[in-house]
Amino acid sequence: MTLDRPAAMPGQYCDNMFNTKQNYDEVTNTNTGATWMFNDELGDNETFLYKLERESEVQKLIAHLKRSKKTYIRRRAATMLGNIAEISDPNERRQAVKALVSAIKTDEDDSVRAAAIDALYQRGEEAFDYLVAELAEIGRSKATERTATRELTEWLSADRLEFRMVAATALGERGATAAVPNLVQALTDPSPRVRTRAAQACGQLSDPRAVSPLSERLSDDRQQVQEAAANALGAIGTDRALAELVPVTQADEEALRLTAVDELGQFGSVKPVVVLVDALDDDSSTVQRAAMLSLLELLTTASPEELELIRGTVVDELARADVQATVPALLDIAADGTRRRYRQTAIWLLSRITGDRYRSEVIDCLLSAIDKPDEETAQLAEAVLPELRSPELEKRLRVYLSRERGSEEARGRAQAVLDEICDGSSGELVTMGVDYTYVDSPADYTNQHSSRD
Repeated sequence: MTLDRPAAMPGQYCDNMFNTKQNYDEVTNTNTGATWMFNDELGDNETFLYKLERESEVQKLIAHLKRSKKTYIRRRAATMLGNIAEISDPNERRQAVKALVSAIKTDEDDSVRAAAIDALYQRGEEAFDYLVAELAEIGRSKATERTATRELTEWLSADRLEFRMVAATALGERGATAAVPNLVQALTDPSPRVRTRAAQACGQLSDPRAVSPLSERLSDDRQQVQEAAANALGAIGTDRALAELVPVTQADEEALRLTAVDELGQFGSVKPVVVLVDALDDDSSTVQRAAMLSLLELLTTASPEELELIRGTVVDELARADVQATVPALLDIAADGTRRRYRQTAIWLLSRITGDRYRSEVIDCLLSAIDKPDEETAQLAEAVLPELRSPELEKRLRVYLSRERGSEEARGRAQAVLDEICDGSSGELVTMGVDYTYVDSPADYTNQHSSRD
């Protein structure tokens, strides 16, 4: 839908942004007078746009937003105008805002208008309030919180699509809980973009009144609306809201299953454990990892009253699951240095569900962990290693100590574990008639035995 072009804007925004030739090829920066040749034939990739964003080429991004005939270029240019964290020139800041507002009002593509709305949010509250004032045709001085909220609520039923999109987005950002009934009505808007924005706003407001209407959107005919509704239910986070997500873990679309298992980690109780363990067998490795992370989230955020029950249930359910779907995922997370809470919980779980198949890999992981700079993680690994008590563990500890691996603190921890599993029996686990050789690899074994010949 192409909208009427806006009337001249007031005050400091009314100057023309560019002087252009009729063919729109040559663009002159009104700040510096520098001329730049606009070219809309730059191929089918967006690399050149990322360069403009990286170098904060505001004027050139504005030109692409205003002049490009390619929808994806206008959309990305709008997004990048919001991404530039600091535009030092105040005139350029005003020009960027003006161009985004113009795109919202006049661009023929919904996705470009949506990107421009988001970009204005990125530019700050003042920029968005300017948009509200322009659309409402009221002076900037009158765009108070009260008048803006009232206008926005009315816009949810406006004829113009961009008014409804702005209203749904802004009411969520402003925390306007009084508008929840209006946003609930907007969940059935004819436009999927408005329905998406209304669902996102309901999630931001976290109002339980929206749970039932949002659950109905889980079967919307547009996937973007379904995903927004699932995310909103997770954000609301009540037991009822999260329970609505359980059937979504079986959806045909991977993105929906991913959203559902990700949000179920916020449940805070034992209820979704079985569902999440089942999701570890999902056809998508991305969904499998999300399910494991959600299980770890349940364990790391559970209340003291629920913790023991959740721990026992998770361990029991993981023990019955296929180790191929559990242990490798936990090993990856335990080796991840970016998520400390998850790493520690994964280490704890590995010590309790590891069978013979992955015992060697888990021992490797825990021996590495006892030398972590993170003292808590190192101490935890030391504490749980004895759970893997076996001849193999004793061998590996003796190799670790004989080769003087790790820091002094790590070797002290390895010795403490060895003392505990041997229980003062000086290696009884592995020396009863076994030809025992300290080896790290088959080459070590071959070399040592060759020296005996």
